[in-house]
Amino acid sequence: MTLTHPLNTDLETVASAQGRLLESLSPLGAETVSLERALGRVLAEEVVAESDLPAFDNSAMDGYAVRAGDIAEATRDRPVTLPVHAESRAGAVPPDLPEGAAMRIMTGAQLPHGADTVVKQEDSRRDGASVTFDLAARLGTDVRRRGNDMRAGTVVLTPGRELTSVDVGVAAALGRSHLQVGRRPRVAVLATGDELVPAGTELLPAQVTDSNSPMLVAAVQEAGGEPVPLGISEDTPAAIRRVLDGARGCDVIVSSAGVSVGDHDHVRAVVAELGNIMTWRIAMRPGKPLLIGSVRDALYLGLPGNPVSSSVTFELFARPAIRALQGAAEPHRRRIQVRLGEDMEKPAGLETYTRAMLHPVNGALPVATSSGGQGSAMLGSLAAADCLLVLPAEASVLESGRVVEAIPLR
Repeated sequence: MTLTHPLNTDLETVASAQGRLLESLSPLGAETVSLERALGRVLAEEVVAESDLPAFDNSAMDGYAVRAGDIAEATRDRPVTLPVHAESRAGAVPPDLPEGAAMRIMTGAQLPHGADTVVKQEDSRRDGASVTFDLAARLGTDVRRRGNDMRAGTVVLTPGRELTSVDVGVAAALGRSHLQVGRRPRVAVLATGDELVPAGTELLPAQVTDSNSPMLVAAVQEAGGEPVPLGISEDTPAAIRRVLDGARGCDVIVSSAGVSVGDHDHVRAVVAELGNIMTWRIAMRPGKPLLIGSVRDALYLGLPGNPVSSSVTFELFARPAIRALQGAAEPHRRRIQVRLGEDMEKPAGLETYTRAMLHPVNGALPVATSSGGQGSAMLGSLAAADCLLVLPAEASVLESGRVVEAIPLR
């Protein structure tokens, strides 16, 4: 993958960087999967009803199929009794209904030719070979007409849709056993840092558990990608190049740490050597040092090392990129409006993503309050948050009661 946009050396807005990133991407193509494997995948084809659904008039109730005219005069004082002719049950084609007769019918069973109405069982009285009706019924009562749900030729599901369990059921109802879906991108995940050790390792002095790699592997899976964990790289250009060799054949590379201006931050130099850089500084908090570029044929996203910064930048850049590569019509999460429940301060000039909790209010916008400390290494407030508040760049103080956007995370 070669990113054609020029390098931006100034602070770039989040919207600009997101736009340039997504403009550079194209879906990876489609593959066919069974319905059992379709959940959560991005649909890559139109799903069209090949026939009417339901395919025949059928009963919405257990009861009796009749001609409405035959019981039009029925009242409690002068009930109408009809002979019961045969039965219509699900999965069997019933005989025609003679004039002046009723037919026992089950929910979902085909309406017999000659019938136009169903009287539910509770509104009738069966006595051996006959049934009595105390009330008239309107023509068409409790009849599901052919094509009442979907007509042949109707586009039911459109490309770019993330398939839900209901979508899978709809496809099955239309007779589909397989669907074309966007290919899942293979996403290499690595962390850099001499201080890092894998989770579960006993820590020696000055060592830190690598929480970013497991978090980002899980985030890749949530976004629909196939993670390829590459482990931890030491803070040397040679080590980073060596670990990146394991990313050959991947569509995306996501790394954490090593993208800022410290003496041991070598990721940017290695990416510039092996590929190119589109941008690496975003006017946002947390996450200002964010590298977007390419290495060989893979999109490269170099996230900051602090866990919260890594999580937030993944949410805003890596997640939509992974979804766009699958052909998602809307790669971003939805945004909602909320009302601040407290005053909030932020640095002017940086769009700030504040971890927050939502409190429902009947008939009004939800109220949002901070979920805890906002330091970029503080995972507790991230775990407690159910949304990210999007605080505009130009403001430095936002007073309680102000309406802002929020990105729900759950």
